[in-house]
Amino acid sequence: MDKLKDVIKDSLSETDSPTDSDGLLICEKCGKPKQKKMVLPGRDKPFIVHIPCECEERAERERLEREEKAAAKAKADKMRRECFAASGFYRDCTFETDDGMTPALSSRCRRYADMFDPKEPYGLLLWGSVGTGKSFMSSAIANRVINRGFSALQTDVRSIVNLMESSFENRQRNLDRILGYDLLLIEDLGAQRSTSYMMEHVYSVIDGRYKTGKPMVVTTNFGGDRINGSISDSDDPWSRIFDRILERCYPIRFTGQNRRTIKKEDMRKVMKERLGI
Repeated sequence: MDKLKDVIKDSLSETDSPTDSDGLLICEKCGKPKQKKMVLPGRDKPFIVHIPCECEERAERERLEREEKAAAKAKADKMRRECFAASGFYRDCTFETDDGMTPALSSRCRRYADMFDPKEPYGLLLWGSVGTGKSFMSSAIANRVINRGFSALQTDVRSIVNLMESSFENRQRNLDRILGYDLLLIEDLGAQRSTSYMMEHVYSVIDGRYKTGKPMVVTTNFGGDRINGSISDSDDPWSRIFDRILERCYPIRFTGQNRRTIKKEDMRKVMKERLGI
């Protein structure tokens, strides 16, 4: 019944529309034809068909654009939830919310994200002291890459090991899942205790990304000596892994003030006022 009412309404509105010299309807807004005569083979008498005017074509384009934007947003939201499944905090870390304390570092990371190509094997190694913004920038890169329509996964060594050890039968499938993302972001590499089975899983992921030519963004608190292999292999089990990483990831050193210390001071100031101290 509602559809019938709409058809009647449209018919009445078209009846009130202006016509051209042939009696065909034209749009009262854009002045373009809304009808045309058609002649089919074997028929002497032409019949009239509706054609979209500029207003209708524009409205249709705008509708399609809205639908495409909504679909892209839904896809990005889904990928973002999957990317930051281990920590929703990083979901809100973007270049737009950057505190601006390290503009040069922010610019380099933003350029990488804006020029990201999943077919390009090269990535970044963000290294430096605790609290200098490495995880924030890694997350901002992930968010920008997702906004551009690519898939990303932010994870850490513990999550990788837990996933790989969760099922012996599905170990290869779980590895393939990690290797399948357009961009893999590994947080705090080297912060965990180096057991043999942990190192085996970490190396399989790093080596897998290396061999498939898929890019990575890695963050670590290690210093330059350990990253560059100044410590001998026998003393440092991470040297083989960082040797692989440095073949594909450009190192960017993060320096400066510890942001966590600043946030602690800000928190204490706010809480002292709130608590009347």
